[in-house]
Amino acid sequence: MKKKIIFSALALAGMFSLTGCSDFLDPANKSDLDSDTYFSEEKSFEELSTYPYYKLRSIYGDSPNLFCSGTDLYEKGRSNYASTQLSLYKDLNADNTDVMSFYKNCFDGIQQCNTVLYYGEGKEDGIYPKRCDEAKALRAFYYYLLSQQIGGVPVIDKYIANTETAYPRQSQDSVYKFVIKTLQEVETHNVLPMDDHTGRVSMRTVYNFLAKACLAYAWDFGTTSNEDGSNVQVTDKTYFNLAAQYADKAINGQTPTMTFSGMWDVANDNNNDVIFAIQYTKGLAGQDETIDGNHQQAQFGNYYNDADVTGSDAQTKYTTSQFPPSEKLIYLFEPGDDRFQGTFMVEQYSAYKVYYGEQAAKDTSTVAFYFPAWYEDLSNLSAYNKSSEKHKTTKVFSTSNPCVYVNATVNKRTGKITYKTGTQSYETSRTSTSQTLCVRKFDDYTTKRNLTKAVSFHDIVLAHLTETYLLGAEAYYMAGNEAKALQYVNVVRNRSHAESLTSFAAYKRHYSDGTANSYNNGAGIANVPFETGLNPLEVILDERARELCGEYYRWMDLRRTKKLIEYNVKYNSGVTSKDYFIGPDGKYRWFRPFPQGEINLNSALTNADQNPGYVTSETDE
Repeated sequence: MKKKIIFSALALAGMFSLTGCSDFLDPANKSDLDSDTYFSEEKSFEELSTYPYYKLRSIYGDSPNLFCSGTDLYEKGRSNYASTQLSLYKDLNADNTDVMSFYKNCFDGIQQCNTVLYYGEGKEDGIYPKRCDEAKALRAFYYYLLSQQIGGVPVIDKYIANTETAYPRQSQDSVYKFVIKTLQEVETHNVLPMDDHTGRVSMRTVYNFLAKACLAYAWDFGTTSNEDGSNVQVTDKTYFNLAAQYADKAINGQTPTMTFSGMWDVANDNNNDVIFAIQYTKGLAGQDETIDGNHQQAQFGNYYNDADVTGSDAQTKYTTSQFPPSEKLIYLFEPGDDRFQGTFMVEQYSAYKVYYGEQAAKDTSTVAFYFPAWYEDLSNLSAYNKSSEKHKTTKVFSTSNPCVYVNATVNKRTGKITYKTGTQSYETSRTSTSQTLCVRKFDDYTTKRNLTKAVSFHDIVLAHLTETYLLGAEAYYMAGNEAKALQYVNVVRNRSHAESLTSFAAYKRHYSDGTANSYNNGAGIANVPFETGLNPLEVILDERARELCGEYYRWMDLRRTKKLIEYNVKYNSGVTSKDYFIGPDGKYRWFRPFPQGEINLNSALTNADQNPGYVTSETDE
């Protein structure tokens, strides 16, 4: 679909330097233009109104360390962890550069929103009311992100036109209330369209943001638990009910219209199932297509193969070899569920793009690697090789027992092919090039091979319909309406032809117990270990894992639902005990550290503002 937001604000970046808190919140006019005069023109104000959108790229366009590291779904990659501190917790400290960058980028975005409001509020004609409400909604979203990662932060609701650096930290409760109040004001104003598929905030975006904020608020202030997150008790359902209501408003009576793969196809950016996405447009004047895109397609797995194609004809994509799927994630996909092949590139052709090409090209191309799902029959892996001419030399890797593979060897003199089942170490199979599943969900197959990562111009989706159904499912369950929660989970499952659940208790979570019992060796999967009778919340979290794989939710999901410590100890191979989460002050680390650099620069902050788990003897001084 045609994209309407063209980031001419790139030009503004050089004209008006708008940064964030302390040095982050000091907008310096770097030109000889008078800002009041320049932005009094509607055309210039329209350009300004795009900048809060553009700043989202700084948070989501690079590595998703804060959103995906240290969870149950992603493992150490070929090049080690994307961030050892964020993945393993025990050495995480207040000088962490990822946290500092995130904090800075959020306040950059907040300042951009406040700038739009400064020049636009009070004008009731033309584009001004809509653009101001968009800015309010985006400002609320930036604060929501801060509330999830750091907790309480300074709340700044006005344009900063001087070098003032005294902004006291507000409580997390105050931040939540500011976010919810701001979004409710936008709802009441009701000038935004219900839908928008051009990349701007719509009312459904506002409702999705409200559902997220109310759900998080309900968990943080409407439940109690032990210090490690166990024994959760609901004490107040008010905001769970509000979250459910706002999820319903965002759903707006719609059910998914796209297949899972179709919804994520780069050719279908801004489709009807997308509620809000960060826009990327290829082909703009002055654009460098090797560095001006985003990294999302390059994150979740190891290199794609292009061993048989070299030079200008090479058709693959660069990957960082980070965030390959964990064993738990692989086992969550069920027989018949379209999302396994929709999420992963199960067949990797010698040339990566052949996968997305015409059938004729596929018929004449060889498959270099094949990754059958964990539930496929492993007793005869070589059957795949014999099923088609293009499979004759394919190397087949089991995803349930990744230490087992079939290697096809071709005798160069006779042409005879020999198939040998081999074994290798678990670490090799999970982290080596082309030997583990790679997420294809975000592929921008219009890109050419390049040794830089930011080549994808696929939009980064931040809110969509099935994600909203799962927000609603969680909210309804926590509010006490289990039947409605199950209904919403089944809407998501049905879209991908997963079997409908008759009850939450009927759900089976398969897993590996480290023995041959974990594999389908010809007898089906009836004997593969599984759990039933899971808490419905765990079922919903599993559904979020399947549906939202690779999207930037998981760390916040686990923190919100108080599963962060439990799931890391159970499923993160690098975290062996709860002690990894205990800081030098003896407190559990439920948030990221408050950036020490900001404490040093902000005269209204002291070391007493540091989050629990990060207070050291130096901090106390």
